Amino acid sequence: MGGCGSKPKVSEDLTTKKKNHRRRRRRILRRRVSSRKIEANISHSNPALSSNRASDVAWFDSTSALDSECDDDFYSVYDGEVFTGHADEIGEDRKLAPDHWGILPNTCLPCLSSSALAIEKRRPSSPDTASSRRKSLSKLSFKCREGSSDMTLNSPKAFKQKPLAGSSIPYCPIDKQTPGSWSPIEPSSFRVRGKNYLRDKKKEFSSSSAAFYPLGADLFVSPRKIDHIARFLQIPAINIPGDVPSILVVNIQIPLYPATIFQSENDGQGMNVVLYFKLSEKYSKDLPDQFRENISKLINDEVERVKGFPLDSIAPFRERLKILGRVANVENLSLGAAEKKLMNAYNEKPVLTRPQHEFYLGENYLEIDLDVHRFSYIARKGFEGFIERLKLCNLDFGLTIQGNKAEDLPEHVLCAIRLNKIDYSNFNQIGF
Repeated sequence: MGGCGSKPKVSEDLTTKKKNHRRRRRRILRRRVSSRKIEANISHSNPALSSNRASDVAWFDSTSALDSECDDDFYSVYDGEVFTGHADEIGEDRKLAPDHWGILPNTCLPCLSSSALAIEKRRPSSPDTASSRRKSLSKLSFKCREGSSDMTLNSPKAFKQKPLAGSSIPYCPIDKQTPGSWSPIEPSSFRVRGKNYLRDKKKEFSSSSAAFYPLGADLFVSPRKIDHIARFLQIPAINIPGDVPSILVVNIQIPLYPATIFQSENDGQGMNVVLYFKLSEKYSKDLPDQFRENISKLINDEVERVKGFPLDSIAPFRERLKILGRVANVENLSLGAAEKKLMNAYNEKPVLTRPQHEFYLGENYLEIDLDVHRFSYIARKGFEGFIERLKLCNLDFGLTIQGNKAEDLPEHVLCAIRLNKIDYSNFNQIGF
């Protein structure tokens, strides 16, 4: 048997495989640019495919088509980064697909700030972020096409007209006392702490000047108490120069459900008696400097030192706010012996509003919420038995700032108004 001089078949196969491998590698290198373009276009419709080739398409940013509309923003963000090798490819992609996700060019960019674009460009692209960005940009495109950048205008509540303040209870002169109305009363009809009250404990009739005078009144029956009710109403556009709000809103929150001993319930169906007052035109002339200073402290929520034993304490100045309440027609009410005794004892008795009050400062108004829901059980129970007789009563309501020091005396009336025989059952339930 003679020897064979040819090369082994195995070595020939290896050589052939190496040549084929080099040919395939050259073909892959030549076609890499076009394959990247295809992958970039596919990634718009199927983000899952692009995530499998993250190393090949790491340069791609799903917002590049939108960013290209703002050259200044685009270059300011990407200048100096390693994206120049594919600059031509990005430009070609923009020509092929100028409107990513169905958004036309130049429709969203006027609504986007340069800072928002810069933040969006710095974020890494991923399928999840791309899909969320797609949704947000489509919403922005919708807003720009509609010509409005405030989506709250499309909500039903935005078109709901606010009730006009003071439109539910009509005005009536004090001498007529028409049922279901309000009337102005003289501040001097209330008795307040006199000049020498700290020595003799005597009260005197207030001066004839008040800080605020009545503008109107409303009553709203609601399933829940309404806090800061002025934000839901059309407050009169009155602006008097100065540091004091032009309008004072007093929101009296009265419960219409039974009182509980343990105060587990302090919210439920009730009525909001809303009173509106205007700052006096003679505010600076007729009122003393100390009283005006106290009003400023009340508005600015200042604190003061209160003497006590064994140590002094710090308390909000607003805790001095005091209610002046009175039933003006006690003789016309059919009261029993016990009821008459209680009425004579507590009628015109001032009550501090603390801690059942809240203050809200608006553009041209100050609102004070007086929450009867949080009154003590005894007070709630007494008021509960009296509430059905409100439609028979002429109620005088006023506010003052309690004078605890000699310089605060005599006390002055902050505001005053009369409600004539208000029957809450005549008002429909409303919800804000």
